[in-house]
Amino acid sequence: MSAKKLSASTLAVIAGLVLATSVIAQSDNQSDKQIAFVHVSSAYQRIKYLATAEIWSDPGDVTPEMVLAGRPLKESSPEFEAALRGEPLPCSFAKPGKDLGGNTPKFDCLTPGGATIRVKYSDGSKDGNREIFSAVVSAKLLWALGFKSDPIYPITIACSDCPENPMSGAGKRARRSYLATFQPQLRRLVMVDGDDADEGWRWGEVDEAIANLPEGPLRTRQRTHFDALTLLGVFIQHGDRKPEQQRLECGSALDPGAGEAHPLEGKDSGAPVFFERPDASACNAPVLALQDIGATFGGAGRMSKSTAKMNLEAWTNRPVFKSAKPDSSGAVPECHGNLTVSMAAGEGGRGDPRIGEAGRAFLQSRLALLSDEHVHALMATARVEKLSERHTWRDPRTGKTYAGSPAWVAAFKDKVRQITERRCAE
Repeated sequence: MSAKKLSASTLAVIAGLVLATSVIAQSDNQSDKQIAFVHVSSAYQRIKYLATAEIWSDPGDVTPEMVLAGRPLKESSPEFEAALRGEPLPCSFAKPGKDLGGNTPKFDCLTPGGATIRVKYSDGSKDGNREIFSAVVSAKLLWALGFKSDPIYPITIACSDCPENPMSGAGKRARRSYLATFQPQLRRLVMVDGDDADEGWRWGEVDEAIANLPEGPLRTRQRTHFDALTLLGVFIQHGDRKPEQQRLECGSALDPGAGEAHPLEGKDSGAPVFFERPDASACNAPVLALQDIGATFGGAGRMSKSTAKMNLEAWTNRPVFKSAKPDSSGAVPECHGNLTVSMAAGEGGRGDPRIGEAGRAFLQSRLALLSDEHVHALMATARVEKLSERHTWRDPRTGKTYAGSPAWVAAFKDKVRQITERRCAE
């Protein structure tokens, strides 16, 4: 996808928007399930959606038991329920990962109930796929705090007729067992201003779009929530943030009177695209979501190496904030998160992002709701004890050394402390 730059005039227009949309309820004879994606009327309209989209919503009382269990599956079966309780999920090998796109080890598997599922897996080696650990804890953490991400479930696969290398499909076939993750293919109504459903969004363009909103409660809320999400990205070291890792979606039914659905010109792509009219707004509830957060809980860098995924040493070697230079005036210094973004993130990746005090305080208030039991549940459901190396962490303040899963818990709490004890300029 080609990079998009926002002109100063485009951004400035945001300040003059009347941020209200009149939308009628969707009729029964038109289903969003028939829509491939939404083509918004212009880049201007897309920026309006980005500026005003929901970033945070109250998840309610998420208990440690709920963290362990994960979000309920909307469509389930006895075999999946057993798998979520820790029993191996039987399936037969269906398709190698190389045919599915991307570089993360994966394959398609057919369950006894006839469902073809895509699983990401680890072969258990030192250089195995660590994303099956990091994606689980990151997705559950975002959900527990109230930020939008897709559910990811830790499972064990008992694969029959599986090749030695399920990613390539090569090697002798046999029954094999893998630690894996399962991510349901949920229906999301994605909004883009071109013909690429993976357009996504850049952290920099959302930051600028919010900055150009008119002064008032809306801009204050959006800035607070976006800075909190940005700081959370630093906390988990989410540096692999190319645009397709983020998603702009519509959280409501489309207004059928705001456009029309028809196939893309020159393409036979199956489901039609909903084309929004220039004078209308098809969605009254845009939402910002993170959809690929596997390269987390390590040390983010210009390249997404194995140390970027569930690596305790690399994660704890990155303080949450960059060191602030003392100010002789005594003013509260600016806060910048300590985050190196990947080269693939390109322009707008927002490395070492600036964090305002309202956003810092908001994230602190959400993290304060997590008890020790919550954090233990996060690490238990991620199965960190099954990582190939032994984990130890020494608390620099007390000198106490922790080992195993408690090391992850103690390090997590120390990073929360770093956010709690800091104050930032607005």
